[in-house]
Amino acid sequence: MKKTNNLVLKISSLAIAFFVWIVVINISNPVVTRSQTVNLEVLNADVITDAGKTYSLMGANTVTVSYEVRSRDESRISASDFKASIDLGDMYDITGAVPISVEVLNNKNLISGAVTSKPSIVRISIEDLQRKEFTMTTKITGTPSDGYSVGEVKLDKNTVTVTGPVSVIGQISKVGVEIDVDGMDGNVTGKAELKYFDANGNAFIISDSRVTKSFDTVNYSIVMLNGRTLALNFEVGGEAAEGYIFSGAESSTKSIQVRGQPEVLEGLDAVTIPATALSVEGATSDVIVDVDVKNFLPENVSAVGDTNIKVTLKVEALDKKSVTLTIGDLEIKGSRTGVSTNIIPERITVVVSGLSANLETVSNSDIKATLDVSKMSAGANNGTLTFELPTGLSVDSYTPFEVMIGSPANERNETTTTVEQSSSEESSSAAEN
Repeated sequence: MKKTNNLVLKISSLAIAFFVWIVVINISNPVVTRSQTVNLEVLNADVITDAGKTYSLMGANTVTVSYEVRSRDESRISASDFKASIDLGDMYDITGAVPISVEVLNNKNLISGAVTSKPSIVRISIEDLQRKEFTMTTKITGTPSDGYSVGEVKLDKNTVTVTGPVSVIGQISKVGVEIDVDGMDGNVTGKAELKYFDANGNAFIISDSRVTKSFDTVNYSIVMLNGRTLALNFEVGGEAAEGYIFSGAESSTKSIQVRGQPEVLEGLDAVTIPATALSVEGATSDVIVDVDVKNFLPENVSAVGDTNIKVTLKVEALDKKSVTLTIGDLEIKGSRTGVSTNIIPERITVVVSGLSANLETVSNSDIKATLDVSKMSAGANNGTLTFELPTGLSVDSYTPFEVMIGSPANERNETTTTVEQSSSEESSSAAEN
């Protein structure tokens, strides 16, 4: 009986000791719940891409994996011990939901209980994949040195193909490069990274990894041009209608800014608009002509800014004024010594036409009339005058007259004047003085 009691006591002691050991273990090395952030892998993506589409995860591309581990072992567990993945072959088409699968890769013996993920599913957005070709563009920034401007910009590639989701490609208006020319005073070459530009011309960054370009950089060359201001000259063709006269050309723009390489601009001071572009033929009023100056610039010279100008060709009606001339106002050419020269009548009325402003101050002294008698014979001859007038004036008509060569003054009933008599009187007067 005594032996039996000892055995029971021993077994009870052993059970108590085991229980105490379990309690001590759990107190000193308890099971704790921990978590790791694990990247989410996508399997069987070709199910979508082979159909000409692309996908994106609606939410973060990481999941939180939770697990249980002894406190003494928790430092031995890392995110690399887990694999979180979705299989696009398991996607539920209506909602686009795919379950997340978590697999323990390493230290399985240290992890107790089930491993869970949060979230447990992920939704997939699917849209068409677009390939679009863009013509390369350049955006110049900065200010060149004084007197210089950007001329021709060349890129070694003309187009680029961008591939990506339709929704993202639709945000792209242009693709090209930004080149800073601040302080430049000569030609330059270089390499620049491609940028995306929106509809307002602003560069922006696309972080979506699904968007790719056929190339990322491009080589460029820039020709820097020297600037100059050129005056505008106007050549006018045609004749205004009878009774009218062209009085001048006016333009709101007196000069134009041009640019070109220094050796081309050297010696260039003006741009001439030819008569082929400006005509007053048959005009009875002002003629307004629209001219694009760039059409008349020398080769390799370009204009800066707007080149369209309006040229007003002034056409005014002619006024008339009568001026009286006597033989004393005429220059006699070819007179013979001792032979008298007379005109009948003694006063010749000359009708002069021109602009009112020019006629106001015109007198007989302004009209240089010449009478050539070198080929006239003795007796009565028809008289002809030639005129030299101030600019803008012309002779419409003058009184017909006769020229008497060698005839006495009293042989005619009409009043005459003799050059010879006038000369004699002037000589006598001079002698008396």
